[in-house]
Amino acid sequence: VNIRPMRADKTSTTAAVRTDPRRDRTRDALLRAGQRLFAERDVDGVSVDEIVDAAAVAKGSFYNHFADKGVFAREIAAGVRRDVEQLVNQANDGIDDPALDVSRALCVFIRFAMEHRDRARALWRLNTGATLADAPINRGLREVVQRGIERGIFKHVDVETGVLLVMGNFVITLRHVFDDHAHKRPEHVAPQMASGLLRSLGVPAARAAKLGEAAARDILG
Repeated sequence: VNIRPMRADKTSTTAAVRTDPRRDRTRDALLRAGQRLFAERDVDGVSVDEIVDAAAVAKGSFYNHFADKGVFAREIAAGVRRDVEQLVNQANDGIDDPALDVSRALCVFIRFAMEHRDRARALWRLNTGATLADAPINRGLREVVQRGIERGIFKHVDVETGVLLVMGNFVITLRHVFDDHAHKRPEHVAPQMASGLLRSLGVPAARAAKLGEAAARDILG
């Protein structure tokens, strides 16, 4: 989408936006501390005192940046989600097959969880709104599922059911990645979970297995 820039009013003046490096550092320290803490405990199990102690900042600094702990937690979840979705978009650039799109997205989430464990665990704990199929944050996923249904690639499911199947699969797969006692390594589980997800969406077993293997090979090596 091309957006034509607005013409500036000749009578107005443009002031450079100034940022305070110290303020930015404090905010970043709080977010990093929150990610570490929320990776291990739910929001209710973490206090603001613990957050500021972990960030090594004054308690008043927390409320200079965030209205409350709930806003803070949502900011962390949204930030991680944006980063993962950007990686998914990059991995699926040029991919037109909704079934392969979903398979590769799952493998991107797995790789992110392997490389950024605390951030992924925080997202897993905090991203409760993603359980709603019609939530704005799931718009991209809905579009992929809708496209798959319209093309006859995904069968015997409606959009809402398809979205919930994908999200449920992602949550279970990430839980396996976080399990230190799991017998199978994530890269070995990835093609099986991707294949199982596609079969649940109505993709024939042979094609589902082929796409799952291809996605895991390309994304996870």
